[in-house]
Amino acid sequence: MPTAKPAYFWEANVELEVKNLAFSLQTRDEGFSANKKRIFLADWLKDDKIMFNPSQRLAGWLKKQLPLVRSSYKDQVAALKVFPVDGTLWQDIANSKSLIGSDKAPEENMEYPQGIPYPYKQHIVVSDGRGSTRTTTVYWVVLPTPVQMRLKILSFARSITPEMVEEALKELGKATGIGDKHSQGYGTFALKQFKAEQKRLTL
Repeated sequence: MPTAKPAYFWEANVELEVKNLAFSLQTRDEGFSANKKRIFLADWLKDDKIMFNPSQRLAGWLKKQLPLVRSSYKDQVAALKVFPVDGTLWQDIANSKSLIGSDKAPEENMEYPQGIPYPYKQHIVVSDGRGSTRTTTVYWVVLPTPVQMRLKILSFARSITPEMVEEALKELGKATGIGDKHSQGYGTFALKQFKAEQKRLTL
């Protein structure tokens, strides 16, 4: 009969203060020629409330950033799981009236979601992965109000210590944020709390 073996893992309660979260707008073009209209969509907006999934975003951040600290973490970072402390995945973090955008006048033949400002706009060059590139336009708005996020990190990764994760959150979070447009300085965060403890689970 197999013998039960103890497995060790650690979990940490984490609190972040996130600033300048960016929210991308999707677009859909309708009509032709002079009747063509660009319609903006905000899948993160529900009943005038901004919905955000902090645990999903932080999990993605850890997956991308920790291998930069140590390349061997690339294969282990999947053993890190992030959960909301209160069990709510999608959180109502603000009202749409809290958003800011461009001070330029709205363009003609464009239809915007009601209640949000005219978005920022940027032309970027993207690659199709086969050597070809194309230019596309991206739109976004920003929530300037700091957002407090309380999460729990659970780890079964043998060599990823809580101290390493804490240091990464503390230092890298100042430069690389979460949310949309994070590579351009949006959604950077300060680590307000990190309390970790080791657990034992008998398998």
